Amino acid sequence: MRIIIIASALFIIIIFITLKFRGWKNRFPWYEFYSKGKKEGFTFNEISFLRKISVQNKLEKPQSIFWSTRQLDRCLKPAIQKINVDDDMDPDDKLSRITKLLSLRTKAEFSLPKYQKRIRDTTALLPKQKLIIREKEYGAFFSWVIEINRKNLVVTQPAGQKGWETLNWVSKKIDVYFWRKDDAGYEIETKVQDQITHEEYPLLYLAHSSHLKRVQKRKSIRIETYIPTQFNTIVYSTVDGVNKAFLSKRFHTGRIIDLSEGGCCMLAGSLLKKNDKIKLDFLLTEEKRIVAIGIIVNVLKTGDERVKKYNVMFVKIDRMARNNILLYVYNIFGERTDEELKRGRKVEGATPASKKGLPAY
Repeated sequence: MRIIIIASALFIIIIFITLKFRGWKNRFPWYEFYSKGKKEGFTFNEISFLRKISVQNKLEKPQSIFWSTRQLDRCLKPAIQKINVDDDMDPDDKLSRITKLLSLRTKAEFSLPKYQKRIRDTTALLPKQKLIIREKEYGAFFSWVIEINRKNLVVTQPAGQKGWETLNWVSKKIDVYFWRKDDAGYEIETKVQDQITHEEYPLLYLAHSSHLKRVQKRKSIRIETYIPTQFNTIVYSTVDGVNKAFLSKRFHTGRIIDLSEGGCCMLAGSLLKKNDKIKLDFLLTEEKRIVAIGIIVNVLKTGDERVKKYNVMFVKIDRMARNNILLYVYNIFGERTDEELKRGRKVEGATPASKKGLPAY
């Protein structure tokens, strides 16, 4: 009898352990996982692949791979490595899968709370916020927020054009544009209520507004860089009555100071102007070369009259190059480090400027 009791107890223990590790509380949430994968646009085979990756990485909640940046970052490196070494997979399929994974990562990034906090009125602005101020008679200027009180938005007197010190802004209706980090651009119309000119730093007092128009919502993550680049301008000429584009044979050099999959900001000589097209050529690492066609969407001054800051939007870039930029931005393979960014240094492995004949700004 005692043997039977012991055997029964052992049997119950074995069943308990089996249920615990093969099902029961830790069973894989098949329905939820596949439903979410389908909703995100993945095929059955791709979802099966993601399931294997989530199991291999021992995710407590496997379906979180579809929305959690932390869980995605754990899985993306081994997933992409596995795709790249699969000799049976077609190269186009590999590229497509990696593109979908990175699109999922971008979607998860923009689902974070910090990107959802839009502002409703100008009382939510913070000191040191840069503003672009436009007035129909005076033109466009830049300014900075100094103080936000209950009645007014206090800003520096708009500057950036000749004779700005003597302009009278009192009672002027102005359009104000500003960009909030990790959010979007905003436009408002307001009125100058007062102008203080006798202080060391002249100020304007603007009326608060709750009519904020949210524009240019960020669609891609931008990170600071220090990457040397070379570029050619694209020129147009009429041949047999047809306007054709030609690549200039002369190379110019610059330095990319921030980068995203959609474009970059570049420091270079003052030869370019808005709407010019250029061909950019630069290295993310020694193994990853990026070639893209871009258009100059904005030109800004720097402290050096010989150098300008150019905002460039990519208008032609292949999928592999775009994916490589995203891998670099999200640092999936550790191609950049926080320490390097803090020091303002370029990525490890990229060819030094001195070896490529590029100027050091």
